Order: sequence, then structure tokens, then C-alpha cells
Amino acid sequence: MNYVIFGEERLLMDDKLKELKEKYDCSLENLNYASFDMRETPMQDVLHEASELPFLAEYKMVVMEHPYFLTSQKKLTMSDDDVNAFIRFIQSEIESTILIIFHEGLFDERRKVMKELHKHAKFYKMDKVTYHTVYKVTRESVIKQGCSIDDDALNLLINRVGENLFELSHQVDKLCLYTKHIKKEDIDALVAAPLEENVFALTNAILAHDLNKTMKIYQDLMVTNHEPIALIGLIATSLRNLYEVKLLTRKGYRDNEIAKMTGINPRAIYPIRKNGEKFDTRVLLQKLNELSELDLKIKRGLIDKQRGLELFLIRIVES
Repeated sequence: MNYVIFGEERLLMDDKLKELKEKYDCSLENLNYASFDMRETPMQDVLHEASELPFLAEYKMVVMEHPYFLTSQKKLTMSDDDVNAFIRFIQSEIESTILIIFHEGLFDERRKVMKELHKHAKFYKMDKVTYHTVYKVTRESVIKQGCSIDDDALNLLINRVGENLFELSHQVDKLCLYTKHIKKEDIDALVAAPLEENVFALTNAILAHDLNKTMKIYQDLMVTNHEPIALIGLIATSLRNLYEVKLLTRKGYRDNEIAKMTGINPRAIYPIRKNGEKFDTRVLLQKLNELSELDLKIKRGLIDKQRGLELFLIRIVES
């Protein structure tokens, strides 16, 4: 029996694999489970293991991870003989062997081997889930560990980690070891803010002419080894987003329409729009032009990038 577990949501993929292991009573402890990284293991070795009868069990499970030969990846190659041997194996469908193709990503459906796999395997595709589902699953994960979480803390956790259930699961494990009741301040203390969040805060501090806050955020970013040139680009993007959302809102476009037109994450439109209400479009354009001039000077070698950015932040905030 052959199964294919693939997609973009690793946690759901792991859950499906766990479900199949329980269904067929396969585990390392029972000596009837083996997992192979196909980037490192020869196909012959995997098929030899898959062809062997299970030891004191009804089934054995063989998992093929990182099956590059089923994708468009070109860094690694597999011989035609090995691919054909794989095809013959899946066609034989040995009843006592549960073969699982486990791939975090998508396949190259143009390949002949994929057409055969569709004929002889059951596919489970784990797509990205909605924010509502992420919110619900994450809260359930907290409750399963005998913990609780405040609503504002849960929102902050998802905003910081993103909608990746696998990474959220790791963060929940860490937080539940730290406290049984997770508050917003616990997220602040234990879950690092993404770069975009820091840049958003830095942009607000600049526009609010708050020098102390601007320099504190800037120094924090320097401590974490962020490249000044990259920071200039991110600040410019943040300013540009504010300008575009403000302009399109004035023209009467709704948030979902603005998201499609600008490519900005739909969930980010509302906070950007509310934030933009405090600032004049002329000021935003002026700051963008000044950033562009700084970027040009740095790239021409007229000024040191880190020193130049520091002086720019001080000057732009105090102006």
C-alpha cells in the first residue's frame, strides 16, 4: 500500500503520518518502521528494506523523505534505472509494506513517475490553513497541554510566528513549559518579534519624531546583525505601504481591494490604514526621497553604511 503526504502545512503532515502509524501499528519500538532521507540514501537500499517482510508484525512502514526525484529540483539527479525500479515497486503494491512518500512542498507533475504514483498511491495534500483555523488549532494545542492563553496573547503569538502550524506548535511547547497561563507579556519575553514588526515600529518612531525610541529599535536591530542597506529597503517599503494604502483609501477602495492591488498581506491593511491616518502623504514622500538619496550615497561609497544610517535617523527624526 502506497501513500503520499505532501503540502505546505508541516504540522498537519506530521499528524497524518502519525495517524497512519497508529492505524497500521508501526513504530521504531515495534521494529517495523524506517524513515529514509532520499538525498542521502540510495534508492536500492530503500527498496530492499521495503521489500523485506515485517518482523513479528502484520505491517512494516517505510517513509521516503525529501523525494527530490519527484520534484523539479535539479541539484540532485537519480538514474533512470533507479526511477524505474521505484515505479516497479509501487506497481507491485506489497500488502505488508506501507510505503509513504513524505514531501514538504509540491511535485513536478510532468514527470512520468508522478503519473504512475497517482495510479498506485493515495494522496493527502495539506494546504495552508486560514487564520481562523490557525487561531483555533493553536488555542486547542495550548489547552491540550493543560494551559490557557489570553486572546491578545494568542493574536500576538500568531502575528509574530505567522500561520505556520508546525512552528506555532514549537512555540506553544516552549510557552507552556514557562507558564500555565500565557499572557501578552510572556509572548513579548519568549517569542522574538519578526523583522517586519521591528521595522514597522521603527518607521512609526521616525514619523512620530521620537528619537529615543528610534535609536533604541535601531540599536536592537544592529545587535542582531541586520544589514543597514537591507534596513533602508525595509523602511522604504514600510513608508511606501503607508503611502499607497492611504492614497487608495482616499480614493474609496476597500481593504481587500487594496490588498490585491498592492500585494500587501490582507490582514496588514487595517493596521497600516489606521496608522497612516496620523501622517501626511507629503511627509511620507519626503522621507522616501531622503531614504533614496541615502541609499545612493552609500552605494557610491560616499558614506559608511552604518554611520550614514545612524546620522540619517537622527537628522530625519529631529527635522
